[in-house]
Amino acid sequence: RNRYEQEMLNVQIQDTITLDDKSSWYLTPAVKYNRSTITGYSNGERFAEGADKAFSWIHPKDEQTDDKVTWQLALKKQFDDNFTMRMTGGTYYRLLNMYEIAGDGAGILPAPNKGGRESSFPVPEEGKQFDISALWHGSTLGAYNKTSLTYFWRDSENMLQLQRYGKDYWSYMNDNKGTARGIELQSNFNWNKFDLDLQATYTKTKSKSRNSTSAGGFDYTDVWATFQPEWEGNVRFTYRPVDTLDIFAEAHYTHMYY
Repeated sequence: RNRYEQEMLNVQIQDTITLDDKSSWYLTPAVKYNRSTITGYSNGERFAEGADKAFSWIHPKDEQTDDKVTWQLALKKQFDDNFTMRMTGGTYYRLLNMYEIAGDGAGILPAPNKGGRESSFPVPEEGKQFDISALWHGSTLGAYNKTSLTYFWRDSENMLQLQRYGKDYWSYMNDNKGTARGIELQSNFNWNKFDLDLQATYTKTKSKSRNSTSAGGFDYTDVWATFQPEWEGNVRFTYRPVDTLDIFAEAHYTHMYY
């Protein structure tokens, strides 16, 4: 491959509906349409008479289009001037970025399809997701405080995995699927000359990978989810002796991960 192109189209329609006379309940439905057309070009010298035909599924021009309609519902309740709750749920569709399509431009290629005569680019990740949050802001310990507590959940299909496909190249494959759920806490305190920012996240993941050695065809096998710590946290303390100067100390904790 010596050139890639990607054309993307994203259309979204949404509306926010006030459900009561006090303007404390809000419902926001949304519908999205996402489309991506990937085109990969190869140097014409590869296809001259006598050229190496080892990569027979790579043509002067290969193209693939993926698209999907997704939806989301959001509900928000404002209890008073300080406390709000909100939740969202629906489906999602994550289009590929250029690196996931083209890789490093050298050792990463689209894999051949089942017949070995056409290119098979990876397809977008998709799935379902849900979250619910409690948000509070007001005076705490003599400071202005903003705090949010969120529970989140996501079920994903067609997750990407970089695999060694042939002797001389790697390919992105949609061989993984999995779920993630967890809780995130964020809290910010602002005094006259001091700030304290806190963040903690707990994430429980479960990942499966497609297994071609299963009896009776393809099946999924439990695997370790990579690069995802179960616990992660951050603390930052800031001191402002004057308006134009910040002095801060920060500590970050990352739990072990595979």
